[in-house]
Order: sequence, then C-alpha cells, then structure tokens
Amino acid sequence: MVAVAEAAEVAGAPNLDGASVEQMTKAWTLVRRAAEISQEELAANIAVEAGLAVAKIQDRDPRAEILVPAEVAHRRTVLPLGCTDRDVTVATANPLSQEAKREIEWLSGRKVGFQVAPPDDLQDEIVAAYGSSEGMERVVHGSEGPAEPDGPHVLIVDDEAGQREWFRSVLEGGGFRVSVAKDGAEALATLRGGDSVDLVTLDYWMDKMNGLRVLQSIRSGEEIQDTPVIMVTGAGDRRIEMSLFEAGADDFISKPIDPPLFLLRIRAVLRRRAFP
Repeated sequence: MVAVAEAAEVAGAPNLDGASVEQMTKAWTLVRRAAEISQEELAANIAVEAGLAVAKIQDRDPRAEILVPAEVAHRRTVLPLGCTDRDVTVATANPLSQEAKREIEWLSGRKVGFQVAPPDDLQDEIVAAYGSSEGMERVVHGSEGPAEPDGPHVLIVDDEAGQREWFRSVLEGGGFRVSVAKDGAEALATLRGGDSVDLVTLDYWMDKMNGLRVLQSIRSGEEIQDTPVIMVTGAGDRRIEMSLFEAGADDFISKPIDPPLFLLRIRAVLRRRAFP
C-alpha cells in the first residue's frame, strides 16, 4: 500500500506494515480519491501491481478460519479464504505487509498466499466470520476470567510453584482448563490417567527429570505419544531448541513468558493438531 500510495503521489503516505483498520481504510480512501476510482478498481490495480489475484470472498471456505485466530484477523484486517495442508490463502487490504505474512505463517504452520480486498469489505466479513472485536482483549491478554468448563485441558509441568501458578492464571484467564505437575513423573502419571489432556507446557530445566527426558517419554508412550507439547525454556541456545524439535516438541517459548504470545502459541498448536 505504501508503494501504491506513493505511486498515486499521495502526500505523507503512512507506513502501513503494522497499520490499524482505521489507518488502512484512510490509506485506501486517499489513494482512491487521488486516482478517482472505485474501491473495486483500486483493489484490481493493487492486485496487478503486486502480481496477485483479487479476493473472491463469497467463495471462501469457512474451515480455513481455524488457522487464523480471531484476534489476528481483526488486528491485521485479514480473512482466510481457503487452505491445503501446506498453504493458506488470505484476503488482505495490505498485500505488502511482511509482518502480517510472517505472523500468519508462524501461527498456521503454512505458507501464506495473499489476495486483495478493500478494507471495508474485509471488516464486514471478518465480523461475520469471527464476531465483533469487543471483548477480544481479555481473551488475548489472559486477564481475569473463569476457565471454560469445556475449554481445552492444558497440563502445566514445572518444578517451581510460582511459575506453575503464574501459568495457571494466564491460561485460566484465556478460557483453558488447567492441571499442574511438579515434576516429570507426576506429569507422566497425569497423562496416563483418566482425564484427557489436550496440550502440555513442559519446563526444560527441572531437577529430577529434565524436560527433554519427559518429552522423550511422552513420544515413546503409545497412549500419549500424540499429545501436543510446548517446551518452556529460559535459554536462547539454538542447540537446545534443535534438540527439542528433533525429540518431537510442537513449539517452544522462553521465560519470562509474554501472556498474549503464550496464549497465541498454545492456540496455534491446538489448531494445527486439530486441522484435518
């Protein structure tokens, strides 16, 4: 959009890579008025300049919504149109945004292909697909709120009581049901018990049995080997990260956790595992 705005000689074209809905709509309006064309014509021109297609929102596959969280759809003004096991096609008013592309690729685990749509049309469709953005902040930031009785069940494994309770408060505020384990042995016993666990957050640095050994035990256990696991580390050691992925970790996050990012990563892993 910046390139398009500059090409249309719109003075003060804003930096739109991380633009809000209001900024994006304003940019489209500025360019459309300067060029004296309709929103549809502008979408077609942007698509040509970017080498992309114009989005056919009416033909979208609603199943693709599971790959992009509601918070991201609203914040980025994007709408999933369809997907395969390797790709996801997304309608956007800003097809040059590398920030949006990287975030969606990371969350969906798929390569992103953009198509172009006017921001007003997108906003209406995003609300129709995901609901209003009102109340979204509580869910994203994990602020106070009860756990959902039917929410995903997360097992927190950490040998520090303070960390376990901090993680519990964030997750329960995000609508998850939570169980805790103080070491690897207790975690494995819980996983093999009667209550199904949807995901495990597993601390790497534990005294009795470190997280890597626990992860290896999970992946070698016939009944529990498919349980999604997010490793929690305090180190930025690339060798450790590689060893965790090689052992079967679905993702990892470093301490101290950032609550919004923590919740997004958990939801992303659950979506990827649940998607057919």
